[in-house]
Amino acid sequence: MVVCIFFCRHMICSVINNSCLTNGFIFYQPFGFLSILGMDQMREVGRRFRNRYEKLGHRVSIPDSKDDPSSYAFLDHWEVQAYSTNYLRTVMSVQCFLDGLIGSRNDGQTQKRCKTANKSSRIIYAGGGLSHYYKEAGFHEQLELLNKSMLTTEEDMGHAIGGRSTVKVEVRDKQIDTLNAFDRRPKMMNDLVKDVIATEQFQRIDSMALPLASKLCDFLPGLRGAPQAFGGTPSGINWIHANDHFVCRRAHSVPLLAFTDHEGKDYEVEAEAKLESMAIPVMSHLAWRFREWYSSPRLLAAVSSPPLREIMGQMHDAVDRSLEERRPFVLYSCHDVTLLGLLYAIGADFLVSGEDCGGTKMQEEGKVIHCGLDDGLIANHCLDQSSWRWWPAYSSTIAFELVKVEGQPGVDGHFIRVVLNGKALRLVPMLSADDERILNHQPLHNRQRFGTMSGSGMCDMMGLQDFSQIIHALEEAGGGGTLFSSVEESALEKQAGRLGVEGG
Repeated sequence: MVVCIFFCRHMICSVINNSCLTNGFIFYQPFGFLSILGMDQMREVGRRFRNRYEKLGHRVSIPDSKDDPSSYAFLDHWEVQAYSTNYLRTVMSVQCFLDGLIGSRNDGQTQKRCKTANKSSRIIYAGGGLSHYYKEAGFHEQLELLNKSMLTTEEDMGHAIGGRSTVKVEVRDKQIDTLNAFDRRPKMMNDLVKDVIATEQFQRIDSMALPLASKLCDFLPGLRGAPQAFGGTPSGINWIHANDHFVCRRAHSVPLLAFTDHEGKDYEVEAEAKLESMAIPVMSHLAWRFREWYSSPRLLAAVSSPPLREIMGQMHDAVDRSLEERRPFVLYSCHDVTLLGLLYAIGADFLVSGEDCGGTKMQEEGKVIHCGLDDGLIANHCLDQSSWRWWPAYSSTIAFELVKVEGQPGVDGHFIRVVLNGKALRLVPMLSADDERILNHQPLHNRQRFGTMSGSGMCDMMGLQDFSQIIHALEEAGGGGTLFSSVEESALEKQAGRLGVEGG
């Protein structure tokens, strides 16, 4: 394996958010700040990736090196680069990922140096930015109450890296950031989403979710009347915020009605069960909305083409490197809507050819009849089926691995494997602008499939030329390069306001 490029969704944020605040309840972490659980889980993801690429990844030939795993220093073999969108939660997520990947508890060489120096290492929580947040915001009380053990000190950093250079997390200006089209081109994205919302199908089906939205608002009144991006939709609420209410509390084992006006009431148990019964329909409708969005060629190209073209360039650069050079190990910390767009763009089979699996009728008299949604697989009365009603969980990762086949020199000897949360994906991508993005009418057997076993027992792998063709077809279907270089965008940006990535 000669190149590893990862896109990861940020980890679990603070369990309290504006949809459930009541009676002026004060919390001591800003919205979007990672919880301790979120930090620990993101660090664990970094460790898992380290274990994988220690075994399978490129190794530079180092004089006097030994095969002892404890002597392995990750940065000796990989040129680690890290990028993040300009959000507190995504920056903190990649910081914690890096701590798991190259931190002092993982690097054998660094551990030896620390022991020799009689210095103990401790977990780095990547929380230094929180003290600056409170100081600048004037929240002196919160600053005094802040757990100082969470903060990373310069001494910690010196111990963690053992004298080695740190890996910088680069937050690029939004005008050139490939990871977030909604911030990079807000006016353009606003217009593209509005075009989808205005269609008869979107208006009709989204209106059918109005009763579900109304029931949700009875329990979570903060959803009702909250500002909506893109001029609003018939269902009347932000479904990303609604879905996060369930996901975040489940991750922390916190009751759904905690910190609401319903907590502690006589009917709390019954109300909790009613709210829980809405979790799957909410996620299901959210997945449908973005499926409609990414059915738009121009919208899908705007979201996914820039990051895909960027990693294509990195892969070509790696092919030209010698065996004595480190290989790129690139991290992109971004958002659920980014990951979802990338999966639609490369033709993840469970999304582009998956089944409906029931939609909002995924409950039967209050009993959940579908499960396994985190994996894109629906267990329906013992019948497993692929489903597009899926949403990226916290800490989800997509890995683009460039693999070199022995005996085949040059570009033709390199293939790309795409791994979602540790599982290799089967791809059914567009290779022509005339191909359907979502397979409704085009027969599956008419499309090139990658990552599936052929009749001869061989696996069809996606080459660099195939990957280039996918990007070309995506851009051609989306109208070409004019999407990403509008001079008028900066002038219109102030009028549109910041839509961000939460306008679901």
